[in-house]
Amino acid sequence: MIKKVANFIISFVITTIILLVYFYLAHGLPVAQELEKTNIVSVQIVQGNETINLTGDEDLEKAVNVVKVLNFRFGEANGGPADTTCTFYQRDGSKIEIGANNDTIFKNGKQYVGVNDSCRFFGNLIQGFFFSETLQDGKLYN
Repeated sequence: MIKKVANFIISFVITTIILLVYFYLAHGLPVAQELEKTNIVSVQIVQGNETINLTGDEDLEKAVNVVKVLNFRFGEANGGPADTTCTFYQRDGSKIEIGANNDTIFKNGKQYVGVNDSCRFFGNLIQGFFFSETLQDGKLYN
């Protein structure tokens, strides 16, 4: 009986590890898992040379949800400047700065490798939601 339970637990642990590794390789890790709309007072978004400040509940929720599409892997990022940056000002006075260019994610001064075009998707979502008047001929930023 004990041997059967031990075999089951070992099989379960091995399967869980394999699935976690697969998930990481396929999707990466989320950059902004700690962001909660209820903790955010305002957001400043900079894309190119345009800046907007958001304070409305609906806009704050959109900004938080858009940043949650960014996923990263460990490794050396290509760097360069961020094309789009969101600065989240929190109720406790702290701020979280998250940005991206075509393949690199920036969070509070650190750089990460973007996964599966999440960086381009992030830039396009920001432009579509908050800078839609700057779309030229229907073309997105990235």
